[in-house]
Amino acid sequence: MKDIWKTVRLTTSLMVGVPDYDNYVARQRKNNPNAPVMTKLQFQDYCSKRRCGSSGGRCC
Repeated sequence: MKDIWKTVRLTTSLMVGVPDYDNYVARQRKNNPNAPVMTKLQFQDYCSKRRCGSSGGRCC
């Protein structure tokens, strides 16, 4: 039941545009073990700028 809830939460978050930091960290450490990992705040900022542009304007 716990795995189902985690999957539902992740899917819902991705549907509304909230990226998964834990998934990013796991993937980064697996694929690029020597590369630095962004902090959660840096990751959220990066995703926000990527989604809405670097000027912070509206994306839609």
